Amino acid sequence: MSRIILGDSIKELGKLKDNSVDHCITDPPYNISGYDDKKNIGWLQSNKLWTKDKKFTKIDQKWDSFGNADYEEFTKLWLSEIFRIVKPNGNLIIFGTYHNIYKIGYHLQKFDRKIINSIVWYKRNAFPNITQRMLCESTEHIIWAVNNSQKHATKWVFNYNILKQFNNGKQLRNVWDIPMTSISEKKFGKHPSQKPKEVIHRLILGATNEKEIILDPFLGSGTVAMMAKYNQRKYIGIDNNPDFINLAKKRINSVKPQKKLDAFS
Repeated sequence: MSRIILGDSIKELGKLKDNSVDHCITDPPYNISGYDDKKNIGWLQSNKLWTKDKKFTKIDQKWDSFGNADYEEFTKLWLSEIFRIVKPNGNLIIFGTYHNIYKIGYHLQKFDRKIINSIVWYKRNAFPNITQRMLCESTEHIIWAVNNSQKHATKWVFNYNILKQFNNGKQLRNVWDIPMTSISEKKFGKHPSQKPKEVIHRLILGATNEKEIILDPFLGSGTVAMMAKYNQRKYIGIDNNPDFINLAKKRINSVKPQKKLDAFS
C-alpha cells in the first residue's frame, strides 16, 4: 500500500521492517546552506546587478543546514536504515551535487555496496554562477548502487530495452540532457530542489518493475511518489515539513496510472 508519512526521516525509517521495500530513489539534503566555516557572501553586498536589478537573495534553507560532523552522522544514519529496509539486490538511486555526492559515494563503498553507474544530469538552463569566480555548475549527479556487496550483488533490476527508447533505440548513455524543472511542473507550489518529472520517469522505468515499492525518505515536492504512481509502482514517502507533504499530495493526486508503460507515456 502506498503511503505518505509526516515525520523525521530517521525516526520514521526506524519503524519500517527489514527487507520491506524493493528500491530507494531519493534526493537527500545536500548541506548547501550549512557546513562549518561557511563564509558570508560579502561580494554580494556590492553587486548591484544581482541585489537590485535581479532581486537575488541568499539561499538559506534550514532543513539543508548541518555542521560537518552532524551531516556526516546524518548521512551514515539514513543510509544504514536504507540498507536494512531495502531488499537485497534492490536498487539505491541517490541524487547529489559536488557538495555531498562524494561523501555519499564514500559511505556506499565503506558499507560495501556495489556501485553500478554514476549518472550525470546536465541542466542546459542552469542558474548562472553569480560570483564569477568559478565555472557555472550545470550538473547534478545520481549514484546508482545495489543493496548488496560487490561479491554478492546480482540480478538487480535494469530495464535495458525500455531505456533505449529514450535514445532512439540505441543504448542509453549516462549523461542526460534534461532542462531544469519547468514552471508548469510547479503549478501546485514550489520546492527549492524539485526534480523534473522526466529525470524521475527515466529512473523509475529503468530501475524498478511494475507494482514494486519505491522508498523516498526525503519526499520534498513528491516527484518520486508521483511518478511511481504514474508508472504503476507503489511508494512510501517521508518528509518532516507539512507544507511539502501537502504539496506532494496535491501533485500525486493530479496524476493517473498509465496503462502503457514505456518511455513515451
